[in-house]
Amino acid sequence: MHSSENRPAPEQLCQWDRQYYWHAFTQMAEYEPLVFERAEGCLLFDIHGRCYIDGVSSLWCNIHGHRHPLIDAAVREQLERVAHVTSLGASNPTTIMLAKRLVEIAPPGLEHVFFSDDGATAVEVALKMAFQYWRQRPDPRPDKMLFVALEQAYHGDTLGAVSVGGVERFHAMFAPLLFRTLRVPAPDTYRTPPGVPREALAAHYLSQLEAVLDRHHSQVAAVILEPLVQAAAGMIMHPPGYLRGVRELTRRYDVLLIADEVAVGFGRTGKMFACQHESVTPDIMCLAKGITGGYLPLAATLATDEIYRAFLGSYAESKTFFHGHTYGGNPLAAAAAGQSGCLRARAHFG
Repeated sequence: MHSSENRPAPEQLCQWDRQYYWHAFTQMAEYEPLVFERAEGCLLFDIHGRCYIDGVSSLWCNIHGHRHPLIDAAVREQLERVAHVTSLGASNPTTIMLAKRLVEIAPPGLEHVFFSDDGATAVEVALKMAFQYWRQRPDPRPDKMLFVALEQAYHGDTLGAVSVGGVERFHAMFAPLLFRTLRVPAPDTYRTPPGVPREALAAHYLSQLEAVLDRHHSQVAAVILEPLVQAAAGMIMHPPGYLRGVRELTRRYDVLLIADEVAVGFGRTGKMFACQHESVTPDIMCLAKGITGGYLPLAATLATDEIYRAFLGSYAESKTFFHGHTYGGNPLAAAAAGQSGCLRARAHFG
């Protein structure tokens, strides 16, 4: 590795960037290197000395700005203790305290936290958790294998997340690999259906969801949605009352509700979590992006006690949730998340 004193020239770095670094969602044949070497607050500085405003918050996750002194200090302090502890049968104080804090600030009833690496993995956890729950609860319902998702939904790029996603441009190539999903129209308040007044939009879209649940509820494990705002779909805003209505329908038809708050959580919609705008507690909630303030990879999938208890038993019963990520619950990331959460709480609640 190179120190700052003998770092390669910008031209060399750009050449290596094109040659060796395969970038996400980037056509490398036409890629023009954009290489940042430092940051401060909302500003990024490239290797040529140019300054940019980080208008996308480093893909919607750097919610407190770069180089925040309190988050920097929390990570450094954790480095003096331990950098990594596996979550497979072991723990550490920093991650324990983060789990407790997440339960305290989450919608009431979400009482258990499973850590992973990023938004897609949080969704994968939620899908597998819901699937396994129906097979292990006291009155098993093994036929409940399907998921209902919104058109134009975006839940990440792993295969399970893509299966419930709905952005064809990103995912059409992988269609042969995906599992079947039931799709309902996105409740858009901008591109409204002909003849439906704005005040009737929620009822209109809820009726479409109810038609699917009425027909397939015996096979549906969960409805998954991005609460209030579908971000990657082009900022589709849901009509007031839709989320609350989805919660009521899922309860009526004995279907789980998975809220993907990866993009909208941690203050993005004006409350800590988007579900809180309509006083909704989902059965499972997915968090990532802003959880560490953009410092380190971390995600969390929160679940109710009812779901958690379906996984309890002796090892011989094989009820364990056989899922895990090497860096899930990493203490350095947990330290950043703990401090980021404190800053967000202060910003919202004083």
